[in-house]
Amino acid sequence: MHGQDLKINIIPFSPVQQYVDLSFFKEKRADALPLHLSECPLEIAETYSTEERKKTHYFYTFFSDDADADLNIQIDLSKSPRFAKHYFSHLIRKHFRQKAALVSNNFIRDIEVWFESPNQPSKLFTTYQVFSLRVQYAEISEGFELVIYDNGITRLLNKSINDLPDIDLDTFTVVVFRKNFYHIKNLSDEGKSNYQEVFPIVNKSLETHFGFKPTNNPYGNKYDRKWKSLNTFLSDHINTTDFKTVLNLSNTDFMRVPSSKIHTTKKSSSLLQLGTEEKHKVYTPKENLQEFGPYSLPKKNQVKFIMILHENDRDYANRLVQIMKKRYQRPDGSFMEDKFGVSLYDIIRIRFELDRENSILFTDEMNPFDAIQEYLDNHPIDNEKFNYVAIYLSPFSKNETDKEKRAVYYKVKKTLIEHDITSQAIYKEHIFSPDFKKFYYINIAAAILAKTGGVPWKLEATERDELVVGVGAFKSKEFGVPYIGSAFSFSNTGKFNRFECFQKDQTKELAGSILRAVKDYVNVNTGIRRLVIHFYKDMSREEVEPIENGLKELELNIPVFIVTINKTESSDIVAFDLDWKDLMPVSGTFIKLGYNRFLLFNNTRYSASEFNFNDGFSFPVKLKINCSNPELVDDYKTVKELIDQVYQFSRMYWKSVRQQNLPVTIKYPEMVAEMLPYFEGNEIPDYGKDNLWFL
Repeated sequence: MHGQDLKINIIPFSPVQQYVDLSFFKEKRADALPLHLSECPLEIAETYSTEERKKTHYFYTFFSDDADADLNIQIDLSKSPRFAKHYFSHLIRKHFRQKAALVSNNFIRDIEVWFESPNQPSKLFTTYQVFSLRVQYAEISEGFELVIYDNGITRLLNKSINDLPDIDLDTFTVVVFRKNFYHIKNLSDEGKSNYQEVFPIVNKSLETHFGFKPTNNPYGNKYDRKWKSLNTFLSDHINTTDFKTVLNLSNTDFMRVPSSKIHTTKKSSSLLQLGTEEKHKVYTPKENLQEFGPYSLPKKNQVKFIMILHENDRDYANRLVQIMKKRYQRPDGSFMEDKFGVSLYDIIRIRFELDRENSILFTDEMNPFDAIQEYLDNHPIDNEKFNYVAIYLSPFSKNETDKEKRAVYYKVKKTLIEHDITSQAIYKEHIFSPDFKKFYYINIAAAILAKTGGVPWKLEATERDELVVGVGAFKSKEFGVPYIGSAFSFSNTGKFNRFECFQKDQTKELAGSILRAVKDYVNVNTGIRRLVIHFYKDMSREEVEPIENGLKELELNIPVFIVTINKTESSDIVAFDLDWKDLMPVSGTFIKLGYNRFLLFNNTRYSASEFNFNDGFSFPVKLKINCSNPELVDDYKTVKELIDQVYQFSRMYWKSVRQQNLPVTIKYPEMVAEMLPYFEGNEIPDYGKDNLWFL
């Protein structure tokens, strides 16, 4: 669907001067930029033989002309784009040091410029509007490009660390000392000796400590806010006489995306199948799940429920039973059918049959798992006869900030999984809220169906002979250890077969589990056309090599595609549809960035006009595609199939009826990895490897 007028937050430019005289040192100099020989100007690289290049690794420059330097060279910037990016970044940084309140580099080394907000809501902190700038080459245009993005509002405490003696140093993350930014762990000795000049940036912990409200509104139209702020920044700081002496901008506006760079997924990629008998194709299950029913019901046994609740929470449990059974309690205490209600059966075609005898009461909110453990050890339930789901009425919200309270949820899940019982946690305070029926109920119903082995909805996709593996990661703040999870699908239609978890450095174990899945696939299928791995970051050779070697040992000559999927939304590169008042591009639109990178828009705007504002405004995700046979990355049909697959897998998130912008191949493994530290020996019981208990 190219009927969009897409602009992207990039401005092409050319050098103000094509030739510049600069100096370079062979030995390290304080405050000089180190440059690997591969990033140095062509004029330097050409003076070294191939053998000498292997020995000479770094040069150092101040981007100035110094008579005592080892090399003084006139450089043609057009011939050395990698070096030119460093040079232009230096010019931009130098320019804004005279204009902005603060200038720094962010975690991906882009330039950050901080401007004090005109309105300051509190004397406790100063708010800044933060923008980032990055120089890149030939990603969208054919030359140099300036990327400008809005990082939102950041707050700097007006009190120094010296004025905050009751707050542990570990609470701080990034601090500012004499206009320079430091991670608190890397603060210079001079900074440590002058805590009265060290000011913390407000992070989540400080937000909680002081009771500050979040600065960024997660709701509302992010595209509209960003477009307005970017254009204001463009007008105030880029389209100025001063900045024109820094870069020669090709125009005064963000560039229009060339039509050759704009592509779309298949229309059928947005469709899902519902209906246990007659199949129906729909865009969203939210309005259709109750009408048509789920795609398929659990094959295993009759589903039964047990309740796990605090002894003082019986009223919450009774109310939940009334909702799920569609019952209404009269003033005299008797019950009748709630004609305006919706039962669990109405939504997912599973009756809410409560096993009261095996439901569990606990007395300690912080330690329900001991009561659960003791009961189940002494009263084993019949998992063979019934397909059990435990409903845990949690006293604590999922947004709970107390670490110990938050850990209770994970430990309850763990205890039940060890007894081969899947579970659904429900925050008790939601049950009496009007939002329960409006928002939470249908999501809970879909998750319950998936956990019992049913399929809430299915992709509208042609099955292919391929194995799809998803690998996601989660780093626990409590445990300080990064974990990775993997999910295996024997079908491109989105049905998952197994989950595994590892510590981040267990690359051989990860490779081994992938190869076992390949063997299992080959044993039950006549052929395998390709192996597709969705990975949360760029895969290293150390991670890829054992997989490729294992495939050779299995005598499988198949391509391995690695699709790198950034787990966070892209806010640095975003496109805006000027043909639509709310600016968000149509779902399924993807833009080619450079050689093998893509920007995929994944939202619920399925057509030029169809959109529900309450579904939110998701920013795009970045994809990068590599292959063991590199020439296949140049095949448009293959690349489009892989992007279609990422897009479709984002629709298989059975924890919510709302479409996600991340595919479940990344999301599900991350959710499993998040819970792994709570299992002894970092090992999930076999039952938990084949069940969606973590939803």
